[in-house]
Amino acid sequence: MNNELVDITGNTYPVRSALKAMGGSWNAARRCWCVPADMADEALSLVRGGKVAPAPADTAAPAAPAVDWSAEQQAIFAWFQSGHGNLVVQARAGTGKTTTIKQAFSFAPETGRLLYAVFNKKNQREAAEKITDSRVEVRTLHSLGFYFIKNFWRDAKPDDNVEFDRLNRVYDGRLPLEVAGVVLRLVGFCKNLFVSVPSVNEVLEVIDARDISVEDSMAEAFPDVRLAELAIGVLRESLNRDALGRVSFNDMVWLPVAAGWVKPTFSLVVVDEAQDMNMPQLMMAERACQVGGRICIVGDDRQAIYGFRGAVSDGMHLMKQRLNAAQLGLTITYRCPKSVVALAKEIVADYSAAPAAPEGEVVQTTLSRAIEGLEVGDAVVSRLNAPLMGIALGLLRRGVAARIEGRDLGKQLVTMVKKLKAKSVPDFMKKLAKWGEKQQARVEALGGPYVESKVTLIQDQVMTLAAVAEGAESVDAIIASITDLFGDIENARREAVVCSSVHKAKGLEWGKVVLIAETFKNKDKSLEESNIYYVAVTRAKRSLVWAE
Repeated sequence: MNNELVDITGNTYPVRSALKAMGGSWNAARRCWCVPADMADEALSLVRGGKVAPAPADTAAPAAPAVDWSAEQQAIFAWFQSGHGNLVVQARAGTGKTTTIKQAFSFAPETGRLLYAVFNKKNQREAAEKITDSRVEVRTLHSLGFYFIKNFWRDAKPDDNVEFDRLNRVYDGRLPLEVAGVVLRLVGFCKNLFVSVPSVNEVLEVIDARDISVEDSMAEAFPDVRLAELAIGVLRESLNRDALGRVSFNDMVWLPVAAGWVKPTFSLVVVDEAQDMNMPQLMMAERACQVGGRICIVGDDRQAIYGFRGAVSDGMHLMKQRLNAAQLGLTITYRCPKSVVALAKEIVADYSAAPAAPEGEVVQTTLSRAIEGLEVGDAVVSRLNAPLMGIALGLLRRGVAARIEGRDLGKQLVTMVKKLKAKSVPDFMKKLAKWGEKQQARVEALGGPYVESKVTLIQDQVMTLAAVAEGAESVDAIIASITDLFGDIENARREAVVCSSVHKAKGLEWGKVVLIAETFKNKDKSLEESNIYYVAVTRAKRSLVWAE
């Protein structure tokens, strides 16, 4: 009999009873379990989540089915188990990213606090349900930042109104409400772009790039330089504790980074959806890692579609360089059928279907025919929002449940309707058209990056509101229609045909997806537009309909 003992590392705590039953024992000096050599293979399989070894009779549990992990997944597991270096994972759409990361954590030898940083609360809820390792904290970066803030300002509480009070302290006098709104919009951009208080020239670049200005009648009193100075004043004021302990949503990441409050807390940091992160978010993740700790950046650079909002377009490449990280990939999709993968592969060459994936179908038809065939559980995806309004309203008139994805978008549209202060529907349409012309002219005059995207967005807003206003009897009726169409209460969403923009569809999936072809014929041939198409087609699990 071989009495030699073999060290077993990884997340052994959940299976300690089974390891003990194999004749294993805990070695406190080496901080690992040791099992007889002839039981080593079985023990390793148990720890890695494969075939489960028999547990003692009094603690026996049903054996979990073995998982046929791919070579790509096993390579990621091996990195986690190694305990060394940093890693970037290119995880293509539907490739089992969260499932892989969940399993990968079990291989990590770290005994301290581990962080899984996700993009938003929805991602946080989903990941928290899957990841049960007690060492792992699943957080949004905003919640993590608020945690660091609370270490310095113990009575801190979220309240976006604090930004107005900061501006009032900066400006000596009564600032026109419209100007205040423009300045605070600029502050928001700065807090999503910079990791410290920027210079006047840096803020002026933001003003040019983001089409930020006041009405022509106020431009002389509040030129761009003055707007930049006011924004910088608010940013500096943000570093001082508010009397009531209030912090804005944008403060939650920017403030701890700019103030140097981020503590190296975690021995292993995993950042998900890294392609959508802005620079303050990426810096927070980096600084939250302990000296000698490890960072794993996970994302899909071809799903980077938020450049116009301040996301770092090449953030994953940048972090790979900063961290001197190795790179691995997840390229086999378990979501999309082979016919859909063939389309996506024209955009992303390293994308492939699972061996057992169904053929599926890609269909070309007219838009009217595609809409007639829609059923509850299907989705309509558009590059723009405007067509979705008409489709959703038409479905509702036919008695088919329909909703538009994006409650925040609904709120923005309602705010815009109120801002125009129209007294009737004809008056609203006139003011809406005038606003659109003025905004488009301003964007084109300023130039800079994303001009075509910005113009398209303005046109989309006008057409979206015009579609809702058509047939409405009053301005109040327009607001009521918007509220109903976007009434998608989280965790209690009604079953319906989902109408969604590509940006709102990101991270979601449906059996059948109808793409409104006309909205994807953008003259802008940029990488971001190519990414948008890739995101759109990879939402389909069974059938993709290209509707002309």
